Amino acid sequence: MKTIKNILVLAMVALAVSACDLQREDFTQISPETFPKTDKDLELAVNALYYEFNTGGWNGVYEAGNKGYQVISDMSTDVLGCVWGWEWDLIHYQQWYATVGGTMASCVWESYKHYYFMSWARNVVRLIDGATEASQEARDLYRGEANALRGWMGLYLYDFFGPVPVASDEVLDNAESLTYLPRLTDEEYDAMMEHDLRDAIEHLPLVAAANGRMTKGAAMMILLKYYMIRGKYKDAEKLAEELVKMEGAPYGLQTNYAKIFDINNEANNEIVLSIACTSSASWCSNYMTAECLPGDYPWTEKATGWGGYVMPWDFYDTFEPGDSRLACLATSYRSTYGIDVSREWPNGGQLVSGAIINKYGVDPDMADARSGVDLVIYRFSDALLSLAELKVRNSGSVTADAVSLVNRVRNRAGLDDLDASATASVDAFLEALLLERGHEFFMEGLRRQDLIRFGKYAEYANERINKVNALGYGYFEVTDRNNRFWIPQDFIDESKGAIKQNEGY
Repeated sequence: MKTIKNILVLAMVALAVSACDLQREDFTQISPETFPKTDKDLELAVNALYYEFNTGGWNGVYEAGNKGYQVISDMSTDVLGCVWGWEWDLIHYQQWYATVGGTMASCVWESYKHYYFMSWARNVVRLIDGATEASQEARDLYRGEANALRGWMGLYLYDFFGPVPVASDEVLDNAESLTYLPRLTDEEYDAMMEHDLRDAIEHLPLVAAANGRMTKGAAMMILLKYYMIRGKYKDAEKLAEELVKMEGAPYGLQTNYAKIFDINNEANNEIVLSIACTSSASWCSNYMTAECLPGDYPWTEKATGWGGYVMPWDFYDTFEPGDSRLACLATSYRSTYGIDVSREWPNGGQLVSGAIINKYGVDPDMADARSGVDLVIYRFSDALLSLAELKVRNSGSVTADAVSLVNRVRNRAGLDDLDASATASVDAFLEALLLERGHEFFMEGLRRQDLIRFGKYAEYANERINKVNALGYGYFEVTDRNNRFWIPQDFIDESKGAIKQNEGY
């Protein structure tokens, strides 16, 4: 397993492609002796890092297919299903194991391969620190961005696999040497994540210079998510408190839930982190709409629907009547063929299996499957609900301020405050909060980690598995082992055994 070489980093920088609001520039003369030097050079070096988080191309971290983080995370839970069957079922019923082949093997391989980004991003930070001809302001800003992006990828990888191999500075200094890197320990990974994200929090702006770039709040949210995965609830509560105190400058709750995802309301104050999308470029288009909408759904004349993803009816039926978030789910429609399709009369389509998700609204310029609606990653409502959870976990009691935080989100959805039964005990409150989070964040990729944190991931999967097995299927029950993916054998072999397999595989 060779470490990232400077010349490879520079070649990647030459691509200078990233989030859609960032500009592509062409350079034909780039070498370690001339790049990076200027403030603009530093921007280009960081722009290349953003590309890894693209939404298209079917191999980006946030692509809309079965290799995408949000899709895998939600489809392996109760909030998202797919009507295509075949290997999509393996995701929904968590049927993964070390010798699985086909699409699932490809999904996991494509996910794990992003580990190289951690060393690449660190090398970019080192290049930035060495660019003494650039201004100190630019070096601080772009080092902060690079460290935030490294932390973001570090969160994604740890969530799926646990610690991954990361080259040390000493290894990067001897990039010509062949080094087989083991996975970091949890303690080493903690130190790396805290170092990178604390630096990012210190140097990033409150408001991004361009839509899609990293901010102080985004870095705080990434570290908050990491702390919650690691069970560091006291550290997480401090961060959540800081985020909530940023209400009004720059964050807040939108009054209309559906408007959060409206193309005419992009970069609104509820969004802490999003990926800027456009309908004109395949590598940064939002394909979630196409994945969800039936081919005969009345949308725009240029739009295409692939008709795959649904919210299973079992979960849909947990919503309370009058919940405004239901506006982002369709249970009936009049097709482009003039047929009335509904849950009761699904016409053999998606509504047989669940509600149609139309969370990302209409883009009038949607071209075929390419929508320009920004992909939302983290929102301020998550900070509110996370703080409520952490207050209760850390205090061991249901506090009035924790209940108030949850009620703010419920009231925005047009619902009454939590009833007395939901606040009568810590267990009852956390159960109500888990359901509230499912209603608030469906199709945003948060459900999997929520269920793992609440100890429900395998339990809920087995409920689904037992239900379909009663119809004649032969899926195996899962355990907490399935909270993580396996490490593809290719990477273990390439490392000459330095990389160790996850427990249970």
